Amino acid sequence: MNNNSNILPFLIIIFFLIYTLKKFGVLNYLDTILISRKTKQELKDFYSKQLNYFNSLPYKDRDRFVIRANKLKKSIHIIGKNDFKVTEEVRLLSIAAQVQLTFGFNQFFLNKFHTILIYPDTYESKLTGKMHYGEVNPRGIIVISWDRFLKGYTIPNDKINLGLHEMAHALMHTIICSSDHEDGLDKYLRDIVRLSKIEIEKIKNGENHLYRKYAGANIYEFFAVSVEHFFEAPDELKLELPALYQYLTKLLKQDPTIGLFHLKK
Repeated sequence: MNNNSNILPFLIIIFFLIYTLKKFGVLNYLDTILISRKTKQELKDFYSKQLNYFNSLPYKDRDRFVIRANKLKKSIHIIGKNDFKVTEEVRLLSIAAQVQLTFGFNQFFLNKFHTILIYPDTYESKLTGKMHYGEVNPRGIIVISWDRFLKGYTIPNDKINLGLHEMAHALMHTIICSSDHEDGLDKYLRDIVRLSKIEIEKIKNGENHLYRKYAGANIYEFFAVSVEHFFEAPDELKLELPALYQYLTKLLKQDPTIGLFHLKK
């Protein structure tokens, strides 16, 4: 009994210390000094050649991007399938969509999704038995076709990006099925779903619409396609679907149309 009584105050102090460090950003500062200047510059050089999004970031935000990428690279299992070889470049690029999508969050890990499987091209899904370019398994696995994934970054404004699309599914699943995510996201996702049902009906009825027909399949595909448009054609989305765009800025805590990528609450 005495031992438990002695340990409890110590645990309370540790918990309070961690909370304080997070609240005042000290842990984020520690992240910046734990990554070497050389590694940081190497990551910046890599992403500046690969990602339009990275180059659109203000210089002060590029450190934030590479620090997060470095942390995710160490925590996510990336596995090649059908003889696909996972190189360092593959690791860095395959996690870029998660860094981008969650860039406005403080909590940028999607803790349930800890594995990325990469196929060279289309593959037969074990869930559906059909050929796929990508999918999200609720058990915590994201699957992508590397060929289609690369095309999403080669053409940065065609509103088709497999990495962002599948990561959007993972984020939506995280918000709906767990409480282990950034605070306050549930409300904005409900608003987006409410609007999406109206737009899905327009797509199904054959009305002229900003989104491709695939977005009309269900609320999940509509959200994923919305994320693609949000990052690859934000001005067009804001003009055509302004209410949806505003809810997305609140959910993702970013507004690409004005160059702000981590909005304050």
